[in-house]
Amino acid sequence: MMFVTGGTERDVEEMNKRTVLITGGNRGIGLAIGTKFAQEGYAVVILDLPDEPSPEALQLVTSSGGAYFRCDISKKSVVDQVVGPILEQFGFVDVLVNNAGILRWKSVLDTTEEDLDTTFDVNVKGMYFVTQPIAHEMIKRKEGNIINMASMGGKWGGTLESAYCASKAAVIELTRVMAMEFGPSNIRVNSLCPGIIQTRIGEDAPKPSEYWLEKTPLGRLGKPEDVAEVAYFLASPAARYMTGQPINVTGGMIMY
Repeated sequence: MMFVTGGTERDVEEMNKRTVLITGGNRGIGLAIGTKFAQEGYAVVILDLPDEPSPEALQLVTSSGGAYFRCDISKKSVVDQVVGPILEQFGFVDVLVNNAGILRWKSVLDTTEEDLDTTFDVNVKGMYFVTQPIAHEMIKRKEGNIINMASMGGKWGGTLESAYCASKAAVIELTRVMAMEFGPSNIRVNSLCPGIIQTRIGEDAPKPSEYWLEKTPLGRLGKPEDVAEVAYFLASPAARYMTGQPINVTGGMIMY
């Protein structure tokens, strides 16, 4: 099922807007990134699993002239069905933010084949499936910007996060290869490595927030808006000579 705001036609002013496409943008970090880009004049298009957008996401796509599409990014056939209408309605995706991801708290010994498949299907394969058709259009235009959501865990593993950390390490390396392959077409690709951010994905974390506060030089946990500001910077002309970089947003929890 697909939900689209604003009908199928956009006026001249709307068509002249730049467009950001965000996977997993219905809440949390993805929603904060969309909000920041909307403040900067972008039309925000969200891909996510719920049949209907959250009230916050609905307000965001409506006010920005964007749209919400129900999409399971782990299935290539579903992604391909959605990308066509996005390009038809918006003409071009200026910035792609591959934000969707899942985390299952399991030890190495307890991680099942289904845990591995689901984690990598969403966190890695889904990134391929969404990027491929969008990058083809960016290459034709010789312009574009891609931001992949990695994690501190992709650099510094944590107990009970083996599948997640392995998938995010893969995202960091995938980003580097994308940067190498797409750079000649004037497309920049960077990844974000958030630390402990206050979102729903961490609500069932086995360690309390006090544990992480002691490891953070800035003395506070991150907010989705902290990541959103860096995401917008990476997409802006201010970062025009940056590509292939895994950027930490950790409050100093890790510094490499």
